[in-house]
Amino acid sequence: MSDLQICIEVTLSFLLVLSIFYSLHLARALSVLKRDRNDINTLIKTLERSTDEARRGIDHLRLTTEMVERQLGKTVGQGKTLRQELTTLCERGEALADQIEHYRSAVRGQVVATPKASPDLRERREESVRSSRSEAERELIRALKLQRA
Repeated sequence: MSDLQICIEVTLSFLLVLSIFYSLHLARALSVLKRDRNDINTLIKTLERSTDEARRGIDHLRLTTEMVERQLGKTVGQGKTLRQELTTLCERGEALADQIEHYRSAVRGQVVATPKASPDLRERREESVRSSRSEAERELIRALKLQRA
């Protein structure tokens, strides 16, 4: 054999051994990738399940929010109506209170203007004050009852 042949065979043998070690290294790397691939697939499946649960939760939350919004809208509407009714009642009550005060002032002015009136006259005036108060009070009660209905 010639030196050239030996040199070529040694070089080929070296390259063959080198390729064997490289293929073993690649086989290990491929097994790691295969194992990681399974882990990634498992992770992807878990992520998909979590995403589906989140979507269902968001849909449920949206439905609940819409239902609460409708109920709150009704409550706010009723509150506005009640506020208007209360405003009306307050205005009527103030008007009636002014009338009562006016009647009271008028009746007191009559009693003070004639202090020397007879006992019968005083009793009649006190009775008229009581009756005027009760009439105004009755009017106020009637107005409040009408507002409730």
